[in-house]
Amino acid sequence: MKILMFGGGGFLGHCLVPMLEEAGHHVIAPRSKVFDLTCPPADLTMLGKPDVVVHAAAVYGGMPFDMENQAEIFSQNMKMNVHALEIAAALGVKRIVTVGSACAYPGEANKDFTEADLFTGPLHPTVECHGFTKLAMIVGNRSYFSSHGLSGIHLLPANLYGPGDVFQERRAHVVAALVKKFTDSVVSGSDVHLLGDGSPIREFMYIDDLALAIVRACEVEIVGVELFNVGTGSGTSIRELASILAELTGFDGAIHWAGSASNGAMRKVMRVDRMRNLLGVDAPTSLREGLARTLKWYLPNKAVADARS
Repeated sequence: MKILMFGGGGFLGHCLVPMLEEAGHHVIAPRSKVFDLTCPPADLTMLGKPDVVVHAAAVYGGMPFDMENQAEIFSQNMKMNVHALEIAAALGVKRIVTVGSACAYPGEANKDFTEADLFTGPLHPTVECHGFTKLAMIVGNRSYFSSHGLSGIHLLPANLYGPGDVFQERRAHVVAALVKKFTDSVVSGSDVHLLGDGSPIREFMYIDDLALAIVRACEVEIVGVELFNVGTGSGTSIRELASILAELTGFDGAIHWAGSASNGAMRKVMRVDRMRNLLGVDAPTSLREGLARTLKWYLPNKAVADARS
């Protein structure tokens, strides 16, 4: 199968493209310098005639980055979302796989989210801009199926981490940010200072497990638009995550928490029954194993990884 991937040069793409190729698929993954999805050329010849489009391109970051760059996140992601759908329709593709985010769920929850909980409440203010652009992809999927017969699978991943992640301080998501902080402190002998009070619960997914789910989403036959949570189905507190990383890095100093004012949403965990039952995949990598793999990659690549924006 021929697969056109947008976002092939990113954190997910570096893992996904080889996995798709190993599964026997031919992948076209133009980099943004060659094919700018925010302002694509009129001539689409270079993209060939793909069977499936995977849209994983996005501007994203951790909570501080999201709060400080809302206009850029909104404008760039919305442009890429619309153009990915337009291109898929123009090329006559019958299926598109779009990668969303758990940030698209309502900001306050007293239960684990199912796909039916989308659009049922306001997003958390700290991720509203990013989360809205992911909700817009769902509406886009439905619109282009209605008008062009373009079927869609929209995946909502949990918090991702793994080798190749962005560890630059202002851009890093929570796992990468904590990996950098603990490893820096081990070298310097200093204490670790963390946002929040450690009580929020998050769901963490190793990047290879998401890539496996996307491979399956490319291969499954569907008509219409289907939504799938993609994750582990279990939550971990930020305090517990910090404890595991302290152990794995050999950190023996003090951990200082900034306080509850910077907690963000208190709980964000998803039900993954549909992923397991309909896509036929799971997330087999435990958090401890995934963190150990991440550190094994990160430590010898630390200087380059910390500088990557």
